Amino acid sequence: MGWSSMSVTLLGLMLAGSATAGPDNLAGSRAWLQCRACHSLKAGEPNKVGPNLNGIMGARAATRPGFSYSGPLAASAIVWTEASLDAWITNPAQKVPGTRMAYAGLADPVKRRALIAYLNAETR
Repeated sequence: MGWSSMSVTLLGLMLAGSATAGPDNLAGSRAWLQCRACHSLKAGEPNKVGPNLNGIMGARAATRPGFSYSGPLAASAIVWTEASLDAWITNPAQKVPGTRMAYAGLADPVKRRALIAYLNAETR
């Protein structure tokens, strides 16, 4: 394999890996660090203080079996999309007054976008 072929191959490998290991995923995984104290992500992992978030995108809020949700969240009719997660993560108590989620929120919109992209990729 000549130098140019090897360069193209290495570049292709780097680009292929960038979808999962890029700066956005790194920022999202860093933002996730504070969430993981209360939530799990992978299928089959147990609920913690908060529910397991596997498959959250497109799901209706407060419908996971085996977890006891607050009445206000159960009555909210929220469907988890990027927009609804953004509003929720910004300030859960403002989005759904009376929620039991004890999290003040994440004010930085760049970090929220990275976290939502991470959740979108990791919970499918």
